Amino acid sequence: MMRRFLRQPGGRLASIFAALLFAMSAVMGSYLYSACQKASADYTTLISDIVLAQQATPQLRAALEESSRLPDREHIQYIDYFISLSKQHLNNIQRSIERHRYLIADVEYLNTHFSELNSRLSDLRQQAQEAQQRPELRDPLQSMAIEIGGAQSWLYNQLLEKVRAISVQQRLVMQRLSIAVSALLVLMVSAAITLCLAVIYLQRQRNIMHRLMLTDELTGLYNRRHLVNVASAALIQAQRDRVPLSLLLLDLDHFKQINDNYGHPTGDEVLRQISQLLRQLSRPADTLARIGGEEFCLLMPSTTTHDALQAADRLRREVEVNTFRGIDLHTHPTVSIGVTTCQSGSLSFEQLYSFADKALYQAKALGRNRVESLLPPGDPLTYTEAQACTHILIRESSDS
Repeated sequence: MMRRFLRQPGGRLASIFAALLFAMSAVMGSYLYSACQKASADYTTLISDIVLAQQATPQLRAALEESSRLPDREHIQYIDYFISLSKQHLNNIQRSIERHRYLIADVEYLNTHFSELNSRLSDLRQQAQEAQQRPELRDPLQSMAIEIGGAQSWLYNQLLEKVRAISVQQRLVMQRLSIAVSALLVLMVSAAITLCLAVIYLQRQRNIMHRLMLTDELTGLYNRRHLVNVASAALIQAQRDRVPLSLLLLDLDHFKQINDNYGHPTGDEVLRQISQLLRQLSRPADTLARIGGEEFCLLMPSTTTHDALQAADRLRREVEVNTFRGIDLHTHPTVSIGVTTCQSGSLSFEQLYSFADKALYQAKALGRNRVESLLPPGDPLTYTEAQACTHILIRESSDS
């Protein structure tokens, strides 16, 4: 079924459109995942570390300025504490950066500044220890601390600028994310609608194919295949319920002359209008089928021979007096009908059809435009009674 669907132009277009929607949905989903990761990043800890580090910078400078008033041991411990604190802040900031993979690429150029600042803080600690023994080194120590403080301020300001820029990007990402989610929903709904339409189209095509398999293209009546299936089931039902089932074979008289004299398009129109007439005259429970060129079959469940003969003669008379619309015929087509009845579904369809066909041949041989019946052996209605019923119907039609 799917292969048949893909072979058709509409099916191929629907498949291509569905594939494009799927690809676009996949790309959009990947973008949404990346955008969600970027938008959900929390830089609170990093900002806190930077703010604390900025506060430690002037404290270290103040410690160096007040070192001259402190005893030597306390002086070294005081400076050493703030140097360790500054180095700890640097390490904390670096660890925070490593936890934000979308930030690493933006601040990669600052890695050398981190390393250089760590090295200079170590040098400052060593020079502070030497200044304990050499007082002349205290003034250069102050200058070195000022330079390190400036480097720290620059580094921390750079980091804060990057975080602010990323925060702005986060807001933009959130806006784009909402648009992308809306677009993704539209794509998903479109894909769902497309698939539903494809399924409906496929089901419709399947129904059309099934109808073409069971109906006659010219007349719209059922074909022989469907008739055989229905008749087989009807025979089983008749046998179960022990009710009669009648079969009528109808054949247009001298139909070849219509095709020869008026052309095949006119002959096709005659078949269509007669098919419409037969459909109107048949019961809803009956099954009407076209089984040959100008041959029709009417299956009548729960119908006795007498009722079938009456129905057949009514069909014959209606066809004889029917006026064809849009067709100028010098003679009205007539129909010959063969009737048979199976009691309690004891025969197969092929056997039942054979008796109706012989009855139809008899109607043709006796002059056409008449109804004849032939019953299977052992039927409660004898051949004489069936023939008598047939002659009564023919006589009534001729008297009228």
